[in-house]
Amino acid sequence: MSTTKKPTSYLLYLGPILGFIIFVFITHDIIITNILSTYYCSQEPNPKTQIVKKVEYPESIYWEDNVYPGFSKEDRELMIINYLDGVHLKTMALNGDDGKVYVYTAREGDFDSFTYDKKFKNRVNQYAYRVMQNEKVYTKETMPKLNYSVTFNEIKLGNFTRRFFYSDETKIVENNTSTVIAYNQRYMRFYYTLQPDFQGGNYYYIEPMCGKRMDMEQEVFNSYGWSTVHLGNHSRDLDEILINRHKKGEN
Repeated sequence: MSTTKKPTSYLLYLGPILGFIIFVFITHDIIITNILSTYYCSQEPNPKTQIVKKVEYPESIYWEDNVYPGFSKEDRELMIINYLDGVHLKTMALNGDDGKVYVYTAREGDFDSFTYDKKFKNRVNQYAYRVMQNEKVYTKETMPKLNYSVTFNEIKLGNFTRRFFYSDETKIVENNTSTVIAYNQRYMRFYYTLQPDFQGGNYYYIEPMCGKRMDMEQEVFNSYGWSTVHLGNHSRDLDEILINRHKKGEN
């Protein structure tokens, strides 16, 4: 009589069980991300992007960026070139990366009269250099009151949610009335396990789960209509900043 034992029945299910565990492991971030995005994207404010009012002649604007955070000297030069035309925008204030507030002014014709070099790139760089020679430095408490404020802030998410999302918001406020005239909140997901960032260097996937990836102030103030230069608001790369911040455990 044979004493050979038959394979235990549970071994027959081991393969499918392991397959299911592996499937869940490599897709759990997709499942969780989409569940969370359904929840967060349906919460107020809705819609996530809204422009209530457009202003073509703001005259004076304060930009406060708390994500980079602040505008470096190179960033401030870009902002002068992008916006400060002396007609639509005469006074610009920017929070610096050193905690100070920098204020710049221009008059109509300042850029047009600047003809030291016929090459356009040199002209705009030298225009920014001249404007920056007359900068005034304040604190946020002592700075002059300007017509509009543009703020850019990271939205702090919970310990669990921030493993799957990065979120930030842009607000444009009419200071005389304390009215929010434009708002944008976006939720950016991270790359899935099944969809890695092959190029590298990206903190989040380029397409937002909700909210728009846009420069609100360019649309609200119609700067595309009165500025011929659009070099971006920062010389520094946000992805690199966020990656370094994440490595340090700051968020």
